[in-house]
Amino acid sequence: MSPALDPRTAAALRDHAARLRERLDLAEAPILSATGLWLLLAAVAETADGPEERAALEAVLGVPAAQASAAVTALLADPHPAVGAALGGWVRPDLTLRAPVPGPVPVGPLPGQAALDAWAREHTRDLVRSFPVRVDDRTLVLLASALVTAPRWRQRLATGRDGLLVLDHELQAIVATEAAGPVGVACPPSDDGIDVVSLVAAPGVAVADVWRAVDEVVARRLGGTLAHGSRPSVPWADGHAWRVSEGVESFAARQAPADGAELWTSRLPAWHADARHELTGAPGVLEVGRGLGRLLPSDALVDGLDLRCVQAATATYDAEGFRAAAVTALEVRAAGMPAYVERRVRRVVLTFDRPHAVVAVARGDAWEGVPLFHAWVTPGR
Repeated sequence: MSPALDPRTAAALRDHAARLRERLDLAEAPILSATGLWLLLAAVAETADGPEERAALEAVLGVPAAQASAAVTALLADPHPAVGAALGGWVRPDLTLRAPVPGPVPVGPLPGQAALDAWAREHTRDLVRSFPVRVDDRTLVLLASALVTAPRWRQRLATGRDGLLVLDHELQAIVATEAAGPVGVACPPSDDGIDVVSLVAAPGVAVADVWRAVDEVVARRLGGTLAHGSRPSVPWADGHAWRVSEGVESFAARQAPADGAELWTSRLPAWHADARHELTGAPGVLEVGRGLGRLLPSDALVDGLDLRCVQAATATYDAEGFRAAAVTALEVRAAGMPAYVERRVRRVVLTFDRPHAVVAVARGDAWEGVPLFHAWVTPGR
């Protein structure tokens, strides 16, 4: 097995996720894989050869371009047992690139839409059924990343009378954070090397501060300082998302806890989310797109280039475990009238319970600390 990523690179992935949420207003996205985009940009980072473009892209990635590309190569060479990751690259068959696409992306002739849809299904275990970009005769170069994980809980979660899932074993804690104050944390145990951490903050805490608290909690988890039953050194009292009590309860003798034991239970919603994100304006996309454009023959550049970056993502959290997948595609197109347009819209959703954040983080070997998926969960949505 390969060693863990350089800590700077793992931290860069987490910082990139925070910047992406802020830059594209994705803090409340129902499901998002910032790492899916990072892998795609990092894999071909060395296409950005101008000093200004290279510096801008490296600022986005958080590490030098060569180190970013090497990190992607290392992750693909040392697959995580519970993570599927793939890269794909295609060029319109009548075009010959001036130079190979640098990095670990395999490049072949651009296939039809049905083949691209099949690629998405194959590399996401059938969770993403359609490739997020519809290609046509103006598609010149197409790159894509696929990311999927499906950890199962060590023990199936029971369902309470109110429909919420019941976690009565570790990891559960109350954590004092700088960003959001005291927060409730729950992470069902899994043997698959994936931590799926749910975090709830007090009502009124800004969503951006909740995500900063998530980063604090993940850092403690990775550093080994977050333990089941942790709580601030304050009087043992009810809080914004927890209630405490003392009393006498009955247990089966063989399962009875010690007298005076502290028992924890978390009640979590089952949820499913599908999302489609327009990432063309994401930091780093323009620099990579320009670099790819320089690899194209001059006769393909007569009318200029258009760039488009789109992600399709899906996730399910239930009594059995967590399943999530994303396909991120970056398309370099010949300029012209778009075949179709999309509009950014805001949906108004009425909710009757507390929104909270969920992050899935890989543990072990080269993938240690890589944040795979982020979700802003609104129960009942």
